[in-house]
Amino acid sequence: MKLMWRDLKSKKKLIFVLIISICIQITIFIIIQLSNWISQKPIDEPWFTFLTQTIEPYSDYKIWYQTFVRQALYEDWLPYLDILRINVPEAEWYHFWFIENEDLFLNFIYPPFLFYILILPSFINIELVFLPLILTNVLLPIVIYKFLSNIFSQKVAEWGFIATALNPLYIFYSGGLALNTSLITFFFVLSLYFISTNRFSLSIIFLAITILFKQIIIFFIPPIIIYMVLKSVSDKYESSFYQYLKKLIIYSGILIIILFIGSLPWILITPQNYVRSVILTVVRLPTLLPPFRFPYPHYNYPIFWYDFLYSLKAPYLVFWFFGFLNFTYIGIVSLEIVVIFMLIYWHNKNVLNWVKFYDIIIYTTFLSYLFFPRGVYKYYFSFYVPLVVLWICFHFGYRLSNNKSKGTNWILIIVLISIIFMLLPRIYYLILIWGVFFYILKKNRFLTKKLFNSASIEKNSIIF
Repeated sequence: MKLMWRDLKSKKKLIFVLIISICIQITIFIIIQLSNWISQKPIDEPWFTFLTQTIEPYSDYKIWYQTFVRQALYEDWLPYLDILRINVPEAEWYHFWFIENEDLFLNFIYPPFLFYILILPSFINIELVFLPLILTNVLLPIVIYKFLSNIFSQKVAEWGFIATALNPLYIFYSGGLALNTSLITFFFVLSLYFISTNRFSLSIIFLAITILFKQIIIFFIPPIIIYMVLKSVSDKYESSFYQYLKKLIIYSGILIIILFIGSLPWILITPQNYVRSVILTVVRLPTLLPPFRFPYPHYNYPIFWYDFLYSLKAPYLVFWFFGFLNFTYIGIVSLEIVVIFMLIYWHNKNVLNWVKFYDIIIYTTFLSYLFFPRGVYKYYFSFYVPLVVLWICFHFGYRLSNNKSKGTNWILIIVLISIIFMLLPRIYYLILIWGVFFYILKKNRFLTKKLFNSASIEKNSIIF
């Protein structure tokens, strides 16, 4: 009875935290939608400059999402077949880098599932386009709780729930601004959850769904499929190259089939436009030749990690040297090769488990964004929130279970780092991402060394 009361009391606490989080998200969303405050600020006003050069409160929901839904419903517009027309007076922030007093004609650059999920509630009312975006964001802490409760104690699951629900990046960008990161984060975490329970087919399905919401998730395909292949074959009594190849073909085939089905009918009706819109307009073609110039990343331009060199007035060759891994794709390709090698190496050493695989996911998360050839925006990094929370739980779950003050301190540190991240100027904030990455790498190396030592001791004890 006492245990039941504690459980009920705990759930009430979590419900209260979630309600507070939802209220803040909805409040931010309503303020932005009603006032349209960002687009009405003159370009030369200090407040506008502060917002655009630090927090980056983009109006994608109003300018992009509602526009393509409205034109699909009332103007017979279709993605990949027709050009999207954006009215400039409704998007004044585009004046910063586009022409003035004319409409903008742009391609639809998202995969089809974003179009489908946003247009569904608009059949009731176009003002309800935000529902899927907010709903998936609200459900994310619940998924994290379920994820952790299957592995750890109640305390760890509660910590993960609270650390996610109260994170400023999660609240502001995915909730308040209603950006598409809520969708990809939610479905990607579900994919990881099914991997952790060895339900690989379901995981592949949700991974494909995530990619059909946003293309950037493609960088996770190699490590996820390789881990599934190694894990599924190693569980059998005998293994052979044929079995590994068979599993690789099966899992890759499932992914390709789902991606193909999800791309219908566009990939058949207009394959060139579909590929160009979904891939070529988002990811520029790799080249070994240096760019003609490295333009200053004004508002609405993506950021690269080496853009801090502008403040140092670095010459062209310095930019070329630091940006080489980005514009040639060598950084991304090297990342994929290295993580596959690490998975196979750990598998051969009999230390490849869920936690080691999750370390690979963390490395891929950080480095794929830092080396992304197109550059990134600040709101992309709300995707990091649940992944870092899970990393802390998987590596330090015991401390979270037995040290309440330690858990509270970590939540405060995560919140503080998130706020600092939001307030850092655009050309500097990726340096903080490098810092967090190296901290995680250092911790993982220490924990890996302990794991290898334990495995070595166990092996020697068996021999003798």
